[in-house]
Amino acid sequence: MMRFRPSHPPASPGRAVDAEGELVASPPGLGYVWLALATLTALEIAYEVGLLGGPSSLYNVWLHDIVLVAAAGLMLTRGFFEPTARRAWLAFGGAMSVWCLGNITWSLVHGGQAHPPYPTFADVLWLLWYPLMITGIVFLIRVRFQRFELHRWMDGIAVTLIVLVAGFALIVQPVVEHSSQSWLAVIVDFSYPVLDVLLIGAILGVYGLLGWKPDAMWVLVGVGILASTIGDAAFAVQEAQGVDRNGHYDFVWAVGALLLAYAAWVPSSMDQSGREQVTGIRAVALALVAQALAIGIQIYAVFEEVGRSERVVTIVVLLVASVQIVLTRPRAGPDPSEASGPTPVP
Repeated sequence: MMRFRPSHPPASPGRAVDAEGELVASPPGLGYVWLALATLTALEIAYEVGLLGGPSSLYNVWLHDIVLVAAAGLMLTRGFFEPTARRAWLAFGGAMSVWCLGNITWSLVHGGQAHPPYPTFADVLWLLWYPLMITGIVFLIRVRFQRFELHRWMDGIAVTLIVLVAGFALIVQPVVEHSSQSWLAVIVDFSYPVLDVLLIGAILGVYGLLGWKPDAMWVLVGVGILASTIGDAAFAVQEAQGVDRNGHYDFVWAVGALLLAYAAWVPSSMDQSGREQVTGIRAVALALVAQALAIGIQIYAVFEEVGRSERVVTIVVLLVASVQIVLTRPRAGPDPSEASGPTPVP
């Protein structure tokens, strides 16, 4: 196989790169697979937004599940092609596999029912998606990052908390306030948005480690997870309110799965931690923004009612951001020319 310098990964499409900086040949005809899956996803989108007609089972069940199953297979295949990051992509593929199994079994058992029960056994499989995705992210971090930089991880924690504030206010709180279901259904409804918020926060934490310069692979992973969590959040709120969703946005899960599968095959360099050091005000800008947001929410709470969860999270944001500013602010290193002393005059 052909070798390359880790700092200059090849950009040729259809070829993946392992964590040792080695090109891995893609299976023959993979480009046609992407084209076919993109076409199937586009057909599902066109149907669900009202541009196409036909039986809903064709688009919401058959085409949808074909894309999900293919995405799972592509991620599992990537795991077998890349020895170093094998556990990461097998975990991602396993996450998508249990999601597919939940979809297929639910369709077989409850697909023809006008008022299917909730929750069902399929929710157990769908909820398994989250720990498997987190496992894949952890494995990918261990492979891709050669150095751990505390101040960048603190940036990620601050952003995670910001996401939690927004998630509690926009998603979790409406689920709790409008739910009139059984306690088990409330727990399941509550689990989806909370786990979604934590998963997005984890991805943003990785972006913090990357110095907010993620490569194509991490961007696709992040956008794919975001697409899936948007569908979960909308489902949880509508289910709690007793609104019939009629499959109008099932395509967002297909889009998310396709993006995650494609992320597995894009080139990515080995060491993604060696970014340019950020110093001065830029190093603490994110922490300052987090503090400003938290203070703004606390001030708003003086005049309007704010949920207890938002109050608690914003206090934690203030504490974490303060630690980031006081203890982990990166300092510029000494000038090499000064460290070596004055240049002798001949």
